[in-house]
Amino acid sequence: MVTGGRFLVQPVSRGKVFFREKFSEEQRMLNNMVQEFCKERVLSVAQELSQFNGGLTREILREMGELGLVAVEMPESYGGLELDKVSTLISAEGLMASGSASLSTTFLDHTGIGTLPIVWYGTQAQQQKYLPKMATGEWISSFALTEADAGSDVTAAKCTAVLNKEGTHYILNGTKIYVTNGSWADLCITFAKVNGKQYTAFILDKECKGWVVGPEENKMGIKGSSTCTFFLENCLVPVENILGEVGKGTAIALNVLYPGRYKLGAVTMGGSKFAVNLAVNFALERIQFARPIAEFGMIKRKLADMVVRSWTADTMIYMVGGMLDEALALIPSDAPEYRIALPRIIEDHGIEASLAKIVGSESLAANVDDAVQIYGGAGFIEDYPVAGMYRDERINRIFEGTNEINRLLIGGTLLKKALLEELPLRTMILQRRDTWIPIDLDLDALSLPDEARVVEWSRSALMHILNELILAYGQDLKNEQWAIEPLADIVIALANMDVGYKRYLGLLEFPNKQSLTEPVLRCVIAQNFQDILNNLSRLQGLLYSGKDLVSQSKLLNKRIQELEYYPQTIHWQQKIAAQLIQFKQYYLD
Repeated sequence: MVTGGRFLVQPVSRGKVFFREKFSEEQRMLNNMVQEFCKERVLSVAQELSQFNGGLTREILREMGELGLVAVEMPESYGGLELDKVSTLISAEGLMASGSASLSTTFLDHTGIGTLPIVWYGTQAQQQKYLPKMATGEWISSFALTEADAGSDVTAAKCTAVLNKEGTHYILNGTKIYVTNGSWADLCITFAKVNGKQYTAFILDKECKGWVVGPEENKMGIKGSSTCTFFLENCLVPVENILGEVGKGTAIALNVLYPGRYKLGAVTMGGSKFAVNLAVNFALERIQFARPIAEFGMIKRKLADMVVRSWTADTMIYMVGGMLDEALALIPSDAPEYRIALPRIIEDHGIEASLAKIVGSESLAANVDDAVQIYGGAGFIEDYPVAGMYRDERINRIFEGTNEINRLLIGGTLLKKALLEELPLRTMILQRRDTWIPIDLDLDALSLPDEARVVEWSRSALMHILNELILAYGQDLKNEQWAIEPLADIVIALANMDVGYKRYLGLLEFPNKQSLTEPVLRCVIAQNFQDILNNLSRLQGLLYSGKDLVSQSKLLNKRIQELEYYPQTIHWQQKIAAQLIQFKQYYLD
């Protein structure tokens, strides 16, 4: 089974995931190269890059182009490396070894939504014209989608395109806002409705008259990146610059956002680790009451939580990359159907893309908040790096579809896969209706059997509440946001537990690494299990009332008691903090 979402139905005793310890030799070399470049070249100028500096940004991008990092996903025939999806995540994570969120923003926009539409949907002539210079970093690309009244709802766009009398150019009129890389862009992927109806993608370049770039926005964070408004004032776009087909723009717009989500997850995961390193080193150096604050229990708890979040995000992101590579490996990259299949496969893994984005961005948000708290008053001073990180990280829960939109995507896609039987969810619902921990899974034979039982109990709980929601709402469930949000949060928590446990099992051939990971996994299970219980309670309160609510709550409590799970979370956090203080940096890579 290579379909997206399969982690939902593969028990811990039968499923496997990809994780960073499985990197190939080439992937390890790439990881080392990116990390080394960002630490040695970019870290020293990170402060300069945190302010608007187009010259330095272009210089760095060209240097990254010389290393091939700008062209990781581009075809080899146009100067690209055409590497696997895990390698794209390695490149994205490595960017944050420099701590420069602004450079990461510029890089991701150019190499992702600014490039992939041409790679996936461009004609040979379009690819020949644009990709070689984009691969070297000589040209910077942008992606102009958002309008004042069309954000997440792209179909509400008002930008229009009309073919001129000569049939040579489309005349575009409208305004695009919040365009990343806007001031620096040599070309742009944008969208307009042909004759006010057919939503279509276009390639703009500097030869297009009527493309007017507005002033820079005064942003809360990522101030070293470019964000501005595009005014299309009778903008003349050659007919050969239509991307894909007239009227097919919605699919292009939505499909290229999926890779942006899992790559943003990788960048934010890298940022989470960077925050761990800053926090533990400050805690070891800061003396209060005649000893380092790293010796105080409340600080240790924060440090332990930061490690757990980083490991959880790392596990999720590389699981997603591994799943995509496994599915794509079934089609030779030089096959004619590959370009058609690629976006479809990525779309099919939409749940995973949203998981990566949510888990990565929310891990970074919590880690940076804890880092500022550990720094204390110094964390509020701009001379210290965590102050800038605090401002910079906030956009990540808005970029690439807000985390609320991504939760809707998780819930809606889950419902779709259940109703269309793309996954055997109905079968699992029936199989686990009465027995939430099936005996035939042989969980007692696994390492940490108590945790294995919690994961499978939680999987059954998801099946149970999904069935109850479908019975209550039917297909309208996708529109019931009060229900979809907690349902999506249960999926996120289950994914964290399931993927984490499967990674732990896969570490059997790395015994030292497995030993270091054990308390981290135990915390992942305990914390996410509590999240599942909280959201189950929320949904029961939505679905039932009066005596029915009392009855359903008692049944759930009975199942919880039968599980006999008694986590020692503080004990495990103490171990994690001791390990982190020993290594003085994030130690699970």
